[in-house]
Amino acid sequence: MHIGTIVTAGIENKAFTRSLEEHGYSLISVDDIDAVLNITVPFDIMLIRGELLKEINHAVLEHLYFVNNSTPVALLFTDTTSIPATLIKKLQNSSLDILYDFEIEHETIYQRIDRFFINAKLNDHLTTLQEKFLMQKSLEKEISLREQILNHEREVNANIIASITAGLIIFDINGSTIVANEPVKQVLKNVSTDIIGSSYKALLPQEMSELVENVMHEMNAEDTRPYVKKCKIADTYYEVYCYRMLNYHNQPNGILMLINDITEQESMNVLLYRSEKLATVGTMLSGIAHELRNPLAIISARIQRALTKKTYEPEWLKKSFTSIQTQASRCASIVNSLLNFTRNTATNAGYHKIAEILDETLTYVDYQNTFDNISVEKEYDKDLMAYGDRSRFVQIFLNLITNAADAMEGNGTLTIRTSLESPYSTRIEINDSGPGMSEKIRAKIFDPFFTTKEPGKGTGLGLAIVYKIVQESNGRIWCQSHPGDTSFFVELPSEKERSYDSKNIARR
Repeated sequence: MHIGTIVTAGIENKAFTRSLEEHGYSLISVDDIDAVLNITVPFDIMLIRGELLKEINHAVLEHLYFVNNSTPVALLFTDTTSIPATLIKKLQNSSLDILYDFEIEHETIYQRIDRFFINAKLNDHLTTLQEKFLMQKSLEKEISLREQILNHEREVNANIIASITAGLIIFDINGSTIVANEPVKQVLKNVSTDIIGSSYKALLPQEMSELVENVMHEMNAEDTRPYVKKCKIADTYYEVYCYRMLNYHNQPNGILMLINDITEQESMNVLLYRSEKLATVGTMLSGIAHELRNPLAIISARIQRALTKKTYEPEWLKKSFTSIQTQASRCASIVNSLLNFTRNTATNAGYHKIAEILDETLTYVDYQNTFDNISVEKEYDKDLMAYGDRSRFVQIFLNLITNAADAMEGNGTLTIRTSLESPYSTRIEINDSGPGMSEKIRAKIFDPFFTTKEPGKGTGLGLAIVYKIVQESNGRIWCQSHPGDTSFFVELPSEKERSYDSKNIARR
């Protein structure tokens, strides 16, 4: 049976050491105190021959005491009379115990050594408890600090959420609402159910709900994109952003939705679009007036001849009235086309044939003198469709075609091509044979108020508005230009998309 390990230093009594082994102790024997410092294995008690200590001082005592993590140390003396009184006093004030040879003969020393061993184990146990206690205190302090940090973060996050003027909703990965600020409650004021804890399907209008579904479908994708959508609730316009949320381990743990009220901005955009339309109409009026003059002259001539005629043959009357009706219809068509273009119609998205919109746009510019010497070549598929607002598409093409005519100074070839870029995208190319643009000019053509025209002949807003319309139509636009060859490319969605990726609307 093994009870513990004793280190003996300078103990020469073989019978004594054997008896210690018989009592269940393992011994590590060394010759002097210095050798104790080289022992690397753990032990429970240290027993030193007292006569080895020539002088006892506090440094020696502390060194012996802490050499094995506060292991009990005992000094074994053979001659009690040889111990100086000053040494006895120092020993009594130290942590060292004193044993005597006569205790070996009376066998009382073994009981004292057992008590040393028990004290050693108690000390070890106490040290372990103290370490656990200190560790627990450290953990409690750390937990308290972390709680303070978390409470501070919660307070900061709550203040951030409360200060955001846009509506903010956070859903968990299952689509249940866990956070909603006050502006959201105004957006969803007609919702009868409680917002917190409710499913996104029960809270949100369909178009907003579909954004959440799009993010949920790409929740585990490596690089999910933010989804953006314009929505209208009653008379209010909103721009909605939907993002995937990630935790500290870069794992998806929720969905964030921001809802911005853009009603005022939308109203300003409408005014801006209308002002640009009116500016475009101003350049068309002279051509339209010329176009109206011809049918009105025919109508006037027919009526004058009818008034001077004494007899009316039925066939002649029929022919005259038919001619008057034809020319009047032509005038009405010209005026209606102009009114349709300038009318402030509400956005009404749908599927439209691009060829029909391009042909309609060409009728607007046919009346302009700048197109008299421009030949138009059509290279497009008449069945290609695009999804969006028809009037805005007309404004895009009218602006690009008019700019192309201005670039050619009324003499050249305008080529219009359409193609199916992908199953989801229709491409329209408007090419002119003008002088082209430098790279410096091409880089600025979509900037507001940038124009190469003479003062008074251009607002500098045409292409900036075109760019904005294309962006809002979930499409993209770019330009390529070389001497004698300039092309504007417009890609529009060929099917209804619920959202768009803002990264795909970058200028080329």
